[in-house]
Amino acid sequence: MDNKTIASILYETADLMEIANEDSFRIRSYRRAAEAIEALPQAIADIAGEDKKMLEIPGIGKGMVANLKEIFRDGKLQLHADLLKKYHPSMLELLKIQGLGPKTIALIWDAFQVSDLAGVEKLAREGKIRALPRMGEKNEQKILKGIEDYRRISGRFHLDEADRTAQKVIEHLSGTPGIEKITPAGSLRRGRETVGDLDILVTGKAWSPLSKDGQRAAAIEKTLAFPGILDVLAKGDNKVSFKCATECKWTCVFFRRNHLGRRCNTSPDQRTTTSHCGSARSSKA
Repeated sequence: MDNKTIASILYETADLMEIANEDSFRIRSYRRAAEAIEALPQAIADIAGEDKKMLEIPGIGKGMVANLKEIFRDGKLQLHADLLKKYHPSMLELLKIQGLGPKTIALIWDAFQVSDLAGVEKLAREGKIRALPRMGEKNEQKILKGIEDYRRISGRFHLDEADRTAQKVIEHLSGTPGIEKITPAGSLRRGRETVGDLDILVTGKAWSPLSKDGQRAAAIEKTLAFPGILDVLAKGDNKVSFKCATECKWTCVFFRRNHLGRRCNTSPDQRTTTSHCGSARSSKA
């Protein structure tokens, strides 16, 4: 286990302890130790069995040495695991949202037992967070904006944003010779609250062995003429993948001969993507 991983465990423990309203001195001790380990020029695992050398590191005391030895021995810190079990890993994501500090997150947890991004967004949109002590409408709107900004930065988008982009792709490709059906797939088809990559399944005669000369190539070029494309990441007979300027930035379009509702497995150039060829929200050309 490298220094960065160990420091991450200690940082996360400190964050979760703050949410749990633990002693501030203990919280600072975990953060100081994490900072010290991050700055070490050597792997702290190399001196795992030498307590004296570990105690020479500024910010590392006897209690932290015991914690580090537990991490080296068990591959985890029990306090960290217990806090994650209580508050769920999704709680850590909330700390990345501007307007959501440990005290506000603790306040929301105590009132609603909500610990995930989608749950907090739902509470804010329903006007429930403003009713909490020391909050109000202004802070509630700040939280919503923070969630929106975070999603754009992290590359995940709300379902309605993904749906808007999918409909634009459907409109763009409708009427193209050789294309018979355009169907949203992946997370959008399954109705997930947020979408990372937008997957779209395109089927038609252009991918038949008996297709007219140039029809398949023309359909692919039509796809790549979609307005707002910044970069084409992959291009082939069965799939194109591109980055857009707005909304769902990462879009993959999969091409198939027919549309029989079977599971379609594809292996994009940069990652493995599996999309289901469902019939939800489809458009016939």
